[in-house]
Amino acid sequence: MAVLLKVDLTTQKIETEDISSWQRAYLGGLGLNSKLAYELIPGGCSPLDEDNVLLIGAGSLVGTFLPTACRTDITSKSPLSGRYGSANAGCEWGVQLRLAGFDHIAITGKADRPLVLYIDNGRVYLEEASFLWGEDTWFTTDWIKEHKGKEFEVASIGPAGENLVAFASIQNNYYSSWGRTGMGAVMGSKKLKAVAVRGNGRVAIANEKEFSKIKREAFGKVTGDESFGWTRKYGSMIVSTPFNRIGALPGRNFRVGSIKGWEETRARKFFVDRYKEKDLACFSCPIACTHWSKVREGPFKNYEAKGLEVTFVLEFGAKLDLASIPEILKSVEMCNRLGIDVISGASVIAFVMECFEKEVLQKKDIGFSPQWGDYDSILKLLHLISFREGIGEVLSGGVKKASEQISGSGQYAMHIKGVEIPCRDPRAKCDVWAMGYLINTRGGDHLRVRSPVETLAGGFLDFEKEELGVESEQIQDLDMPVLLKEKIFGSPPSHVYIPQMMKYAEDIITIINSVGLCIRPPVLRSLGPDFFSRALNAATGSDLTEESILAAAGEIWKLQHQFNEREGQTLDEFRFPERFYREPLPGLENTSHPPISENNVKKLLDSYFKIRNED
Repeated sequence: MAVLLKVDLTTQKIETEDISSWQRAYLGGLGLNSKLAYELIPGGCSPLDEDNVLLIGAGSLVGTFLPTACRTDITSKSPLSGRYGSANAGCEWGVQLRLAGFDHIAITGKADRPLVLYIDNGRVYLEEASFLWGEDTWFTTDWIKEHKGKEFEVASIGPAGENLVAFASIQNNYYSSWGRTGMGAVMGSKKLKAVAVRGNGRVAIANEKEFSKIKREAFGKVTGDESFGWTRKYGSMIVSTPFNRIGALPGRNFRVGSIKGWEETRARKFFVDRYKEKDLACFSCPIACTHWSKVREGPFKNYEAKGLEVTFVLEFGAKLDLASIPEILKSVEMCNRLGIDVISGASVIAFVMECFEKEVLQKKDIGFSPQWGDYDSILKLLHLISFREGIGEVLSGGVKKASEQISGSGQYAMHIKGVEIPCRDPRAKCDVWAMGYLINTRGGDHLRVRSPVETLAGGFLDFEKEELGVESEQIQDLDMPVLLKEKIFGSPPSHVYIPQMMKYAEDIITIINSVGLCIRPPVLRSLGPDFFSRALNAATGSDLTEESILAAAGEIWKLQHQFNEREGQTLDEFRFPERFYREPLPGLENTSHPPISENNVKKLLDSYFKIRNED
């Protein structure tokens, strides 16, 4: 049985509901959260009103010991975009929720004083937490673990969430977070400081014998995939070197695609050789793609942290041109403690630095002179934003809203649909991943549309077709319906048809986020709709097929898209910032990428939506 825990913070009423039928129809996790969001959140409500609902959903395979099955989605109306908001995180929080007997949580209303929600196996209760209000997330986590039990997994907000910063995150214990789209501000608006969970039960499996076979199959496929070894060695940092070489870095607010000295300061080999101590893994993960790092010399000698993730190095190392890995790690720690999304936080600071460089903002407006690569300025700005002090008040709504208040700054605001753009410049390669920035339903983001045969090496045959970039045998082994393979790759495989792959990439990641697995390449490349349908059938007693699970993913997308349309979304919002259409992108050795063709982007979108509507 799938159980929804309903918590009304206004009345402090707590009750449960059997949602098994909805879980089977919408797959769980992100999918069921999407259904609940559409049904429970009133159209037109303010994201910070008590009518908004905060939804937490563990994936339907979380806690089953499938490889990487530990991820949880948090969904609400976004204070950053005013549209569908969603963030995803792993580790053990969702596992504990399911072991405590719950699958999803719907948090409604608004408390009149700060509270913590405790879920301790079958016991659910609220406690006043005024003494924690104003404290950072690490202090909050420490206090709960010390006074309530070290087994508790803690989701908490810091000062940024309390002060309703539109891109505030929810911290998952110390080093992981539900980062994007401002879920921490929704939590802060409800005066909910933390949700702490502990469980010692087990996840029921409908067909234990069949599921044991599926676990062995999944383990073999994930660990046997060609991407497994390099993902374990470098984690997400694998792409830091090729991004620089092809000129895809978001350098200095998307003005520089390659940075001189990058290989010697911020690339993958430099990081592994100088800082990596050991591999770390989330619950039930054989990949162990995260790292524990230690600084061995210099002013930060003996400092230790979890990382380095490529998001950290691309956001702080490239977008802000911070050349020191210890300073990057410390900047991320500040984001984690304050409860700020790393991507939006770095993007807002990049916006300020370019505005200052171009004299749109003056020292008197900011209080100091922020420069590219200036660690002290970065920390000051993170503090000002979190506490909405000085220039931080203007920046607290994100770059879109800030640009509307600062005359002449609009061209420096790098966002799509109000959500700051991360990681990779689309001018370097306007492929499935880059187009995903436009089409994904939570705004300018890179983690909801990724091709399972993604490659940086392949070029283009024309604007709609990318070179295959992988061996044809890999296409044969790909877990994907045969007719869909032909539509995407041709017969025999000879290319990637980008609009069709855009839809499939969106659907398969929707499935992965709904069942609660990770989208790292060893999973994304080796497990597909046939596998996930069989896994769900054995675990929950469903009767899915690869076709029906893809159809369910399409329905989930439709709910998210309808949610956005209900909130006023128009097709005009599906566009890159003007910089990408107007300015070339400098790369290595006097090379450059031309601006993106606005006409080609429109044609790709037209083809994509035609495919969506046909299905």
